[in-house]
Amino acid sequence: MNDQLDSPDGADPGGVGMAPDNSRLANTPGDPELESGTVPDALVEEFSSLTTPYCWVITEDLLAGYDGAEPSAVGKSGPDQAEPSDVCEALTSGRFFRLVGDGGAGLAIGRLYDPSGDNERAPLEDFGRKNWGAAQIAYRLEGDWQPL
Repeated sequence: MNDQLDSPDGADPGGVGMAPDNSRLANTPGDPELESGTVPDALVEEFSSLTTPYCWVITEDLLAGYDGAEPSAVGKSGPDQAEPSDVCEALTSGRFFRLVGDGGAGLAIGRLYDPSGDNERAPLEDFGRKNWGAAQIAYRLEGDWQPL
């Protein structure tokens, strides 16, 4: 018997197959609910630093340009009740999105932090459609923009 790898009573020495007795998981590892690739709602709430369910911020306004001649939406964020810490979380951890018009032209680029994954259309619905007439939203995936 290898004393480093095997336990004398046959118990799981490294906790590989079992959650420890002090685990806060409702389900132990190997449970189909945890194997689904989704994060349980209880853990999303526990680890999310957001004060809102999601937060997005526009980082590049493709219509206004860079000369200041047109008002820019850079820095616009949502939802309306989002706090500065939410915007910071979106800027540092959010997924890149692009709002696109009817003709396929890019209107804006931004970042969305959405721990639940339930609000992927929020920048389009909260801001893009009513302010620019955006028709769709796309996300960066493997170097390309992928529409939802």
